[in-house]
Amino acid sequence: MKEMNEKCNVFYFGLEPYKARYTYQLSTKWMPDAFALQSDKINFIDVLGEFNEDQEIKVGAVLDAVGRGKYAMSQCANFLDMLNKDIVKDGDIVFLQDFWTPGIESLFYALDLYGYKNIKFYARNWAQSSDEYDFTFDMRKWMRHYELGLDARLSGMFVGSTLHRDLLRQDGYTCPIHVVSMPVSEEEIRSKVPNWKEKASEAKKNVVMFSSRLDKEKNPFFMLEVAKTFLKNNPDFEWHITTSGKVLRSSLPGVMDAFRSYAKEEPRFKLMEGLSKEEYYEELASNMIMFNSSLQDWVSFTIVEGTAFGIDVVYPNFRGFPEQVPANRMYVPFDVDSAIEVLDNTIKDMYYSGSTNYGIVEKSDLGRRTEAWIVANNPEFELNIWHESELCKHLLTTSK
Repeated sequence: MKEMNEKCNVFYFGLEPYKARYTYQLSTKWMPDAFALQSDKINFIDVLGEFNEDQEIKVGAVLDAVGRGKYAMSQCANFLDMLNKDIVKDGDIVFLQDFWTPGIESLFYALDLYGYKNIKFYARNWAQSSDEYDFTFDMRKWMRHYELGLDARLSGMFVGSTLHRDLLRQDGYTCPIHVVSMPVSEEEIRSKVPNWKEKASEAKKNVVMFSSRLDKEKNPFFMLEVAKTFLKNNPDFEWHITTSGKVLRSSLPGVMDAFRSYAKEEPRFKLMEGLSKEEYYEELASNMIMFNSSLQDWVSFTIVEGTAFGIDVVYPNFRGFPEQVPANRMYVPFDVDSAIEVLDNTIKDMYYSGSTNYGIVEKSDLGRRTEAWIVANNPEFELNIWHESELCKHLLTTSK
């Protein structure tokens, strides 16, 4: 048992640190820094896994299907070694950066047999099979058993939007669910473009960007139709498709052929591949509009990072977006004419700011720090960053 006032350990199961994905910043910087703010109450222990930096995303969405399994299971094996060496104590905490952590049942099994009574588990839920547009929806016949089994062991779960929380409740999730947006570091993101304030407030280049993955849940064929119509109507604009991966890829058949064919036909439709984070952020700081057509995002990293640098946004009035995006920046989902109308109106009435657009990155950064606070303090109430940001600020500044 722990002595009175003894700090507990937080065993952090981060995601594979792909430098071409947000998972690198998330797992090596953003969340470790958030937990460091709670160092008076916790010891942060990073549970690493076996990772090949040259691993390509052969099959999968954000991460490779095989690589995800190998990394998570090696993390579980490393935790079990620490358990066997008596590093893990009753009262400690496990934080799963991804709800899908294969091998986690081996921890429950061992902890139960070892007689641990008070190990708390927390997890981030990005989507999972409750989302009909997520790729795991087709796996729901077996996946739902895993999800609800993990839910039964959790002391808390973190999601991006209120709608996602409510959908999980409908599907039988019972643990506390906190709505905290996307976990990003406002300071670290903006440090990549030292003169971002000047760029955010100056006139933008006539460029519309699309920076989501080109998989089914991001609705790329619809976006392509919008881009074709928009470029035809606006000869002084370009449309940029960006990725930090070596090349653009899609799990949806025909997407890349269609995109590369149109890029050859229309030179103002540019495929920008292999961008560094710094190059991507420079694009965000310099260009006019970020367009999104996602079917599946509850909160989009593109809107969090984009608005941090002053880019304006045009998003579908769909899923969690109405909680973050102003009404005059949303179009009717699946309607090309509506998307074009909102793009045209946005160009006529651009939002420029020397700091940010819409306060999204500020709330997301607050949500990241609130996650760590919740893990360290285990409150008896749920929190929602979109509707209770002042309460979250109060808790972070007054709770010791």
